Amino acid sequence: MRALPVIAAALLVCSAVVGATGGLPTSVVGSAAATADDPTGVSSPLPERDAPPPAALPPAVAQTSGQAGRQQINVLDVPPGSVERWGVEEQYVDLGPALGLSTNATTNRLRTLAMVERVEAANTTADRRDRLRTALIDLERQVDQLDERQTAAVAAYGRGELSARELLVSLVRVSIAAEELNDRRSRIEALAADTRGFDINRGRLASIGNRLSAFTGPVRAHAQTVLRGEAAPHRFYIATGPQSVTVTTILDDTYIRESYRGDLRNGEGDAIELEVALDIVSSSYPVIWNTTREQTQVFGGGETYPVRIAHSRGDLTAFVDSNARVVYAEHQRRPLASMVADQRVERAGENIRVVVNQTYPGGPSQIRVVDDEGEPVDAAISLAVETGTPRQLGTTGDDGVLWTLSPYRQYTVTVDGRGESVDVVVDPGAPPRVKAQAETGDTGGENGNETATNGTATPNGTVTPTPTPTSAALADVYHR
Repeated sequence: MRALPVIAAALLVCSAVVGATGGLPTSVVGSAAATADDPTGVSSPLPERDAPPPAALPPAVAQTSGQAGRQQINVLDVPPGSVERWGVEEQYVDLGPALGLSTNATTNRLRTLAMVERVEAANTTADRRDRLRTALIDLERQVDQLDERQTAAVAAYGRGELSARELLVSLVRVSIAAEELNDRRSRIEALAADTRGFDINRGRLASIGNRLSAFTGPVRAHAQTVLRGEAAPHRFYIATGPQSVTVTTILDDTYIRESYRGDLRNGEGDAIELEVALDIVSSSYPVIWNTTREQTQVFGGGETYPVRIAHSRGDLTAFVDSNARVVYAEHQRRPLASMVADQRVERAGENIRVVVNQTYPGGPSQIRVVDDEGEPVDAAISLAVETGTPRQLGTTGDDGVLWTLSPYRQYTVTVDGRGESVDVVVDPGAPPRVKAQAETGDTGGENGNETATNGTATPNGTVTPTPTPTSAALADVYHR
């Protein structure tokens, strides 16, 4: 049975999640419904012409019953042809940035405390109200500045003026500032509630909280722990375009992703109906919408509407701009076992066989090494982008599997094990992009999405082309 629209489920005001975005949010909760088709997507082997017949292999991607024929889940991404710079680099603790992050957090916290003290020190109720109005205006100004800071850092990276590490530090600093500004928003709301004759626009506060939550995603949160030395060195993928940035990583057995499209955000819109925000998300992510959704929440108020969906293959938070009526930011978490690594390339040597199951640039790439009987082989893995220098990634371990992040360009995986070296050349493919109507020039979507006039989505089987960045695009070396 097809999943019922979330609007048909009970509408609840969920106070438990108000603090998450700091908004004034109506939560729409849907029960787990029966699913539409939800397939494996692992293509048949593509052996080299001169290679011996492939040995029987265990499944390349973990599967469970009922997952045959899974479809790719769409992702928000830098538009094709607009990528200015990209890279995959391993980041590690650095005393300078770590101290800087702590200093920034302390400074922002002190500013919030100073604001609270100033309001509470007012001699009259009228003065207290004036100070609250000033604090709210200043808060909105700082949120705008936060957006400008991120845009400036992304542009500097695109011009080659910042390294990938410096951009990642900038994104983490924006995230830390956003968390503190959201706390300040909560403090203002509490102070307003204790101020006689002061009616604060709760929708205005909700809009601030919703905007800030777009800057505090799971990739930045993990990057912060790495930069502060609270986690081991970690590899991150970064791609940027005009006012756009995508960052991804693999954390344990989970792929996490953030994307922000400032070029799509308008920020001047009036409030929209919650159903409209849900329709926009359903059109942008039809595979998620047509699978089992355990819970769906939409946070209303102002210019940004976060829509959170916990589904059978992970979770998504999509941020809808109420004026442009498009998704302009997203956060995704996906178990690796749920990924559709449907571009399979394999090559056999005399003693080992290498299988690479590829998703898309910035997505997970699974490297498997087995012997001629299909048993896993612990082998050393290195990777080179185009004609670049190979860089060591690690070893496959006892299960013969290593997951890594796919570069934006064609790459070569080199496997050393059982006394031989085997190379596999892999095309990066292209993400199944969420595509705004402004980019298509019509109501059509991309990679299986076609937006109908009623806001629903239907599959059309469109294949996303391989990314073709401009000749001016800069590439950072894939390295440790």
